[in-house]
Amino acid sequence: MGAEAPLGAEPSARRCFTPSEARLIKFEPGAGAYVRTRGGEAVLLTGPAACLDVSGEVSIGLRPVGLETADVCIGDPAHLDIRSHATILRTCNVEVARVVPQSEIAQLEGRQSP
Repeated sequence: MGAEAPLGAEPSARRCFTPSEARLIKFEPGAGAYVRTRGGEAVLLTGPAACLDVSGEVSIGLRPVGLETADVCIGDPAHLDIRSHATILRTCNVEVARVVPQSEIAQLEGRQSP
């Protein structure tokens, strides 16, 4: 299991986290998927709008591209598995785009998690 980069890490340091511990905050049309890492940071996943056009209650799984046990870092590609009652498992190819400030998360309406 990889260690997450501390919140106070230098901006130039690569920010990484264990993808299996990511929890959905919200899908935001036109923006992507916001997820929270075990360390408490929020990150934005971006990808094809048609794949990330999700409404209703869903669960997610985030996987690295390549090694199953690898961490993912800002700028890395990843696979986002989306499960809901309405659809069969769907996988989107996404990029871990950026760390999102808490002030931006607080403005999201209809979050699934804080």
